[in-house]
Order: sequence, then structure tokens, then C-alpha cells
Amino acid sequence: MYLEKSTIESILETIDTLQVKQNEVVLILLSELDLPDMDLLIQQLNDKKVAFFGGVFPGLIIGNQMFSTGCILKKFKAIVMPFCLSGIGQVQVSDFPDYKTPEEFRNGTALVLLDGLAPNIYAFLGKLNELLGGECGFIGGGAGFMSLQPQKCVFCEEGFKQNAAVVCIIEKKVNLGIRHGWEHFAGPMVATQVEDNTIKQLNWRNAIDVYNEIVSVDCGTTLNQDNFGKIAQGYPFGILRENEDDIVRDPIALNGDGSIECIGEVPPNTVLHVLKGRPAALLEATKQAMRDCGSSESQPINASETLIVDCITRALFLENQFIEEMNIIRNSLQISSPDQEPYGVLSLGEISSYGDGMLELFNKTIVVGTFN
Repeated sequence: MYLEKSTIESILETIDTLQVKQNEVVLILLSELDLPDMDLLIQQLNDKKVAFFGGVFPGLIIGNQMFSTGCILKKFKAIVMPFCLSGIGQVQVSDFPDYKTPEEFRNGTALVLLDGLAPNIYAFLGKLNELLGGECGFIGGGAGFMSLQPQKCVFCEEGFKQNAAVVCIIEKKVNLGIRHGWEHFAGPMVATQVEDNTIKQLNWRNAIDVYNEIVSVDCGTTLNQDNFGKIAQGYPFGILRENEDDIVRDPIALNGDGSIECIGEVPPNTVLHVLKGRPAALLEATKQAMRDCGSSESQPINASETLIVDCITRALFLENQFIEEMNIIRNSLQISSPDQEPYGVLSLGEISSYGDGMLELFNKTIVVGTFN
């Protein structure tokens, strides 16, 4: 359910109409430009004894539209209630709730919301995969703000948090489509010096020198700290994966020392490509994502609901063609009630299980989950 205004009053009134039971949880997706007093909202939700979790995102998706204000509320039956993990870079398996993995997890889906700018997300997802991998599907995204300034962006009954993750396993099985459509433009090259999400050297040379030699020739402009963000969104990095699509890394900032910051870690000595995007290729990838979910030209998907996690910089790259991407998704679905309208977020990183089942953080990627 989409609310045009994220006031505490409207959120609480809507949750009352949802009649949340003891084994149910409310997912709250908030747009960054319309935040209520988060501490007061969390306090009042706790006073109601309603299980909830959520995140703040640069934008929301309803149907084929993008919204920069308001919020989305969704009720789910929970197999495991939301649990919050702070300082996700230092999280160990022992920090997760102590439970045996029941057979019923295989009919569930883990919804994962985390701080998209937190360090060591790879390590956290590895621990989560170690705990639950193979037992359920995963879908989620990186919360945060368009400013790309680290701040509180995920929440649950424990509070409004930064550098944290919230995980909830719901009693719905998901079919996943994960595609990006970005194409090899240059490389391969090796990330010979990195620190978390910062690439310092490529092929033993200053990162921006190598990147500029590739990108400036194509775009006709030398990259600097002022123009880097706008130009680089069309030339992301791709982490090589054998027999699979590259995992995209989004370059978001150029530092004074010539290093390049990305959303999400780049492991040391990773083989990279520089990728380039064509709107037509990105839209074709979205069609393939829907086919991966089970759609065909003759048989759209009859899903109870559809969750979209789409990268904010992908949406910015597509500009006016973003609505075409959303229409590809809508036209692949049987929609006979408002509950079947697709919904979702524009994220700082997309989370899902991929290929061999490993949990991954993606950038500039469309992740679609259709629920039975």
C-alpha cells in the first residue's frame, strides 16, 4: 500500500487497517525526501506491539511510476521475525539468532535491507549465506540517500541505524530475475590495489589515469572531481564471473589521490572490465529478468505480489526510458487487483542470490522477485 505522505499519523492509521497478527510483520519503505521523526515513529510502533522493519531509499516504485515522497507498507506472515545486526563489517555467524534451520525455510524468502554505504558488505553477505544459503531465496537492497553521505537508513524495533542490516524471513517463496544489460567496453584489467570499496590502482597504475584513458576517448571529456559522478554512471566496472554476467560496481566518486570510490567492495586482485550502457540493452535485460521469473509472451506471471529492487543510478541513466523498464515488468504480470501492482525501491546496491546460489551485492542491476 502506497501512502502519499509519510506522516506518523498516516502510517499508524494504515497499520491499524492491516490488522497485523502476532505472527505477521510490516515492511515499511520510506522515501528520503519525506521522512517523519524516526525515533518517535519507532517508539509508537513499539507501543502498538507491531513487528516491523524498513529502510530509507532515494525513491520508491509503484506500478510503472517512480516516487520521491511517501512510503510503502506491506504485511507478511513471518517465519523468522526481523533481526537487526549493527556494525555489519564485524558480524560473525555467532551474532545471528540462535536457531536450527527448519525445513520450512525452503518455502520462505529472506528480505534483506542494509546500509548501502556500510563497509565490508561482502563479508556480511558471506556470513548470511553461510547461515541460510540454499535454504531460502534472498531479495533486498542497500538503503541510503542520494547525497551518498553515510547516515542512519535502516530500522526495526531496536531503532534507526547506520552501518547495520535487518533481515526477516517471510512465508512466501520467490522466483528471481537478476539482469543488468551492461556490455564490455574495455579490459580486462586487474584491481592491483584496493581498500574496501575504493580502487586505488588498476594494472599497478593510478586508477583514474587508467580509467580516464578509456572513458575520456569515448565521451570526449577528461574526468575530474566535478564531472566524475555524471560521466562515470555510464561507464561502470564489471567484476569478472566465469560463465556468468559480470557483477557491476558503480563508480560514484573520484578522490583527490586519484582513487575511485564504488558502491560495494571490490576484492583485491579482482579482474575487471569497464562496461558501457545502451538503453536498449538495459531494457532487453529487464525482459530477460522477467523470463527468468517465469514470464512468456503467451503467459504472463500470476504472482500474488512483485517486488522490484532497481538501482538508483540505473534509473538515472535510463532517464525518460525508466517508465519503459517498469512497463516491461508490468506487462509480464497478470494484474487483476491493486495488490498485484509491482512495488519496490530505487536502491544503493541490489541484493539477491545468483548463479550458483551465492548471495551477492549488485549495482546498476534490476532485481525482480515474484511471489507465489
